[in-house]
This record gives sequence, structure tokens and C-alpha cells, in this order.
Amino acid sequence: MPMPRSTPTAEGVDARGLLALLDAFETPGHGLHSIMVARHGRLIAEGWWAPYARDRVHLAYSLSKSFTATVLGDLAGRGLVDLDAPVWSYLADVEAVPEAWRRTTVRHCITMTVGHTEDVWNWQGGDEPAPSAPESRDELLTRILERVPDGEPGDVWAYNQVGTYLVAQVIAAATGEPVTAHVRRLLLDPFGGLPAKAQRTFQGNDLGFSGMQVTTPAILALAQTWLDGGVWEGERIVPADYAALAPLPTPASLASDDVGDWSLGYGHSFWGQRHGYRGDGAFGQYAVVLPEQDVAVAITSEVENMQDVLDLLWRHLIPSIDVESDPEADAELARRLASLRHLPLSGDERRGSATLPRAASSDVPEAFASATLEPADDGHVLLLDHPAGQLVTRIGDGEWLESRWPTPRGPELSVVASGAWRDGVFAAELRLIETPHTILVELDPAAGAARLNWRLVPLTGPDPLSTAAFPF
Repeated sequence: MPMPRSTPTAEGVDARGLLALLDAFETPGHGLHSIMVARHGRLIAEGWWAPYARDRVHLAYSLSKSFTATVLGDLAGRGLVDLDAPVWSYLADVEAVPEAWRRTTVRHCITMTVGHTEDVWNWQGGDEPAPSAPESRDELLTRILERVPDGEPGDVWAYNQVGTYLVAQVIAAATGEPVTAHVRRLLLDPFGGLPAKAQRTFQGNDLGFSGMQVTTPAILALAQTWLDGGVWEGERIVPADYAALAPLPTPASLASDDVGDWSLGYGHSFWGQRHGYRGDGAFGQYAVVLPEQDVAVAITSEVENMQDVLDLLWRHLIPSIDVESDPEADAELARRLASLRHLPLSGDERRGSATLPRAASSDVPEAFASATLEPADDGHVLLLDHPAGQLVTRIGDGEWLESRWPTPRGPELSVVASGAWRDGVFAAELRLIETPHTILVELDPAAGAARLNWRLVPLTGPDPLSTAAFPF
């Protein structure tokens, strides 16, 4: 069920603070895609920077961990998973695993206190071992089992992907369903049947720690559920004791050398912060929970400095709560939120077709051997050569146009693009609209090269096709 709507003034929030927040978000260096704010369980502000939109999913990266942790809390409350049982008791013969792993529990995994003193798996899809046979057991588990904890489980904390991956596999083993099936039934359907996708391993296993692509309303609903003590629309999602415990940082995490809000510890897949707590994902995906203010915030973006976004929230949002408000600012905020957009590229110069080889300095892999640009009635068409087949991209001049790229594993990749000739160089932005990421294209006939670079390289690696995800 959608969240009821209200106005900032009606809920005790000064819209002038939210307008100042938008001003700050639109300064150079910020690539915001969406924001939603709720107070007292009512939606008071929502906006998407076009071409991003309300019904679009968006790669949440490690915010996926908070969805996985929510499912785990539900299953623990129903007695289907024991948080304090050895994690490998669900996955393997415990007697056959190294002693340190035998002491590692499901709770250690969801709190990232598995015993590793550093992340032992810098996961990228291309680094994943291909299965020797489709029906073989999860070969990643064998690789993980070889990485024996070098510290005592529970006593040391290190941000890692291994722990939540193991939790996702425990959920699948204990229930016979992948974690995404539980996310769909437990969260997304009650949230209003919202669309979602997920990246998976070569053997079709959910990652748990990353890869979920969800809408901003789903992120806000998750934050609101935790703000309300694990309850959504009167229905309990996770047990009250788990909801109270999960946000609390573990002592081990408080001993880390992280800085800023990240220095305030990590609980059951939630971060502590100066105000309340949050789930977050790389490049600026946030589910912010502010119990003292009774506020929930969802943000998606393409930013490098995630602390800066939090600093702006503390600077502009927090002081605007429970102060004298200006009702006229509510209307101005509504107009501003409705008109948010990333301006498409445009230009007056027109040229014919051009084919250029990929510049050696490009971020995008060598498999993207060349680029061909052709004029079209509504802008241009960019053809990228690739062994998997030619990738066709419609590029609007003064508008955003959408295309879909096929990927080797089946799902299509949505790309929204605009571009134009400027000073003899064709520049375009190819926004992978269901992710935080953008490919910056420069076709330079004078240099004889096509420069294909990421604004921020995805964690799945430089091949854009690796970001594709499966609906669930």
C-alpha cells in the first residue's frame, strides 16, 4: 500500500530547509537521482531527476544487505533460522570445515564479525568462477571455505561481502527459496507490488550483499518499516526484539578505523550515524532512519563522496524539523520537486556518419572495439561493436532517448542517452538508467578515436553488460 501523503508544514517540517537541501544537491559534484522524505509515516517530499523516474528500479549495491537482514529477522522470529547456530551447519558438514569456521555463526555473518580482519573477497562478477557443471553445488562456497578467518569470530570486524553472501545461502538452504523470493513476499508485495531485479551468480544464486535493483519507494518503505520498529502498515515484518537490536553497532565495529559517520559502527547490516542509523550502498544509495525526528529518507544517486550527502542532510534537513515553517514554501518545494532533471546534451552542429576505434585509454573493455555514429531524425544512433553483438543506442539531441542492450546472460540493459557535436567532438552521456552509472562518450575524428569512459566504474567491473539483472 502506498504511503499516505501530506505536506511539510502539516508534519512540522520547514520546506525552506528541503529547498536548501535541493540547492546543495544540485551543486557541481553531486549526481542525485531521487529523494523521498517521510515524517510521522506520511510522504512529504518526493522527486526524481529526469530521466530517472518513480517506477524505475535502481541498483542499490550494499543497501541490498539491509533487505537481506530484514528477511533474516523475519525467518529468525519464525524459528526457521537460528542466528546463533554455526553458519556452515546450514551449508556443509560442520565436522569437515576448519575450526575457526565452526565458531562462526549466522549472526557473525550478518554483523560482519566473521573473524576476517580484512575483506577477503573483493567481488566482481568477472572474478566469479564459472561452474564446472550447471547442476554442481555452489562453487563459491568452496572458495569461501578456503578463506579461513584469521581472527576470532565476534571479536573482530571488517566490512566484507562473504558474511552476507553466506546469509543469503543459509536463507535459501533453510527455506528452499532464494532471498529475493522472501524480499518479494515479505516486503515488496506489502509495499505495493513494486518491481525489482537482482544480479545473480553464474549458478543462479542470489548475492544477498549487493545486486538488488529496487525503486525509491521500496527503499523509503524499508526505512519506514524500521523507523516503526519493524512494522509496515500495522503488520509486523520483523520481531520487536530483532528490530531493536539490529541497528545497534557491535563493539567490534566501533573499534574500526573508519572516518565520519562510518566510524559510528555497524549492526545487523545497518550503519550507525550522527542521527539515527541507515542502510547504504556504493555511489550514494541510502535508507536513512531518524527515530528522534520520526523521519525516513530514501536517496539514490551517482556520487563518489557519500559522506558529503550525509553532511548535507544533517546541515539542511535536521534543522528544518519542528521549527517555524512557511506554508508558501510547501508549494515552491512541490514545484521544484516536479521539475528536477539532468539536462540532456544538445547542439546545433550536424555531421554525417563516423566510425572510430576505441581509444586505448578507455575504461570500457577492449571488447568494445569501435563506435559508429549515424545521424537520425531525433538525434543520433550509436553502434558499439562487441563480440556478443552490435549494441544499438538511440541518442537524443536535447532530449533523453531509451534503448535496450542485449546481454550474454539474457536480461536486457536499459540505456538512456543524449548527445551532440560540440567543437568537432561528439559528446554523449549513456546513463545505465537502472544503475548509478554513466558512460561518457567522446567521438573525436581529429584524434581518430572513440573515448568510452565511466563517470564512476561499477563495482561489477568495467564491462557495462555485467550490470544486468533478473526480474524477481
